[in-house]
Formats: sequence, C-alpha cells, structure tokens
Amino acid sequence: MKTLDILGDRHRAEPLWSAESSGTDDRHAYPMGARKPDLEIRAYYRGQQRRISLADVIYLSADQKYVCVHHRDGVLLVDHSLCAFEHDFPELLLRIHRNALVMRARLIGVERQPDGSTRALLSGCDDRPIVSRRHLRAVRDWLRQRANPGQ
Repeated sequence: MKTLDILGDRHRAEPLWSAESSGTDDRHAYPMGARKPDLEIRAYYRGQQRRISLADVIYLSADQKYVCVHHRDGVLLVDHSLCAFEHDFPELLLRIHRNALVMRARLIGVERQPDGSTRALLSGCDDRPIVSRRHLRAVRDWLRQRANPGQ
C-alpha cells in the first residue's frame, strides 16, 4: 500500500512517500487508467496519528499555511500545500478556486447563487465551496466531459 505521510505539527513539514512493499517511490509507475494501490494521508492530531484514505476525502481547502482535508468523518489539518496535492494527484483532484481542490469523483455539479457566485455541489457533503470565475470554465468542461465521455 502506498502512503503519503504528512505531519500536521510544526516540527516537520516535509511529506514522505513510501511504498511499503518495495521501499521505492513508485507513484508515477502506474499507467493511466490502471488500478493504483489504496492511498492514504497520515497526519498527527493531538499526539496521535490519524489515517484518512483518499477515497474518503471530499475536498481540500487552504487555511493560512495549512490545508484542511474535509473527509467523511470530519476535518483534518495538514501541513502540506494545495499545489503539492494537485501535483501528486492530478487525476483525482480538480482545482475550483485558488484555495480549494475537490475530489473529481465527489463533484456532481455547480449551483449559481442569487449573489452571482457559483458553488460546487459535492456528494457526501453539505458544504458548497465557492468556484471562482477563473476556474468555472474548466469545472464546467470537466462536468460535461464526464457526462458525455464519447465527445
């Protein structure tokens, strides 16, 4: 199983990748469309290590220098940048705002608000993160592509 180690305290900010079976960094060894091993995020919270499977993550939002990982069981604060998550998991995450990424599998649509803003509709979550005007076209294109995969 492949694991992304992120320590949520200020003593260590470097993420560590490990492949438990081989001991090498093989995150790019899988061809597109191939089944990848289960991925998880590890972070320390109140002195205990918490593990969250990437399958349970709904969206990530930036908060100062930390990232809030919103998952099925709550929120976990990690010391890892959104850009790093986006770089490591481009096939899983979609940028919707400069401070937010959503899991592609959780994005079910967008909703226009009376004030003119656009919000993302996510499965498994009542939160509706804002979709910026800058990223709205890419989000809509991705939703259209998912709805009509042959086009």
